[in-house]
Amino acid sequence: MNDSNRNVPKFLHTDPKLLQDIKLGKPLDYSSKGLRTLNNLINETPLSVRVHGVPDRGVNKKFICGAIWLNNNYLTSLQGLKKSIEELLELPAYLTWIDVSHNEFKNIGQDFLQFKNLSILYMHGNQINDIKEVLKLKPLSKLRTLTLHGNPISRLTKYRNLVLFYLPQIKSLDFSLITRQERSVASPILCTVNKIIN
Repeated sequence: MNDSNRNVPKFLHTDPKLLQDIKLGKPLDYSSKGLRTLNNLINETPLSVRVHGVPDRGVNKKFICGAIWLNNNYLTSLQGLKKSIEELLELPAYLTWIDVSHNEFKNIGQDFLQFKNLSILYMHGNQINDIKEVLKLKPLSKLRTLTLHGNPISRLTKYRNLVLFYLPQIKSLDFSLITRQERSVASPILCTVNKIIN
């Protein structure tokens, strides 16, 4: 049994209604709250205006949802993301969407890798200045939508090609679908990229 399933009762995994509620549930919205750290996020009250309410709570008094919005804050680090999400969500293994756009962090960190079902990740408008940070997302095989524009790395020559080379699983980058032509151009830069990175 892997780590993401260790503390989750088996019956919850097979409960189709709960899984449907997670897919259809409102996002957990902590946007624009002036957050500087993820410590004690559990003590913050989620916003309800943008999504017309907050997600329902499950048997463990945690939120039933598959999305969390932490955008438009002052986060300089994503340290504690995994812990916070595990404290807040009924089934964190089913998290599919995280929005951490418009914060101030430079490093992506490893916490995202705990969420194997993550398919949407918004990180635009931050301070990521090292293209190697993108490599950390490679193990997220279900990641399909990624935003990185507005970070210093987005000003690199061939930025889109580099991201596509590292993350061939994505279908949309910076709110723009990946074209067949972009995919074909991403591959030949292998030698150049390895020289730059190593």
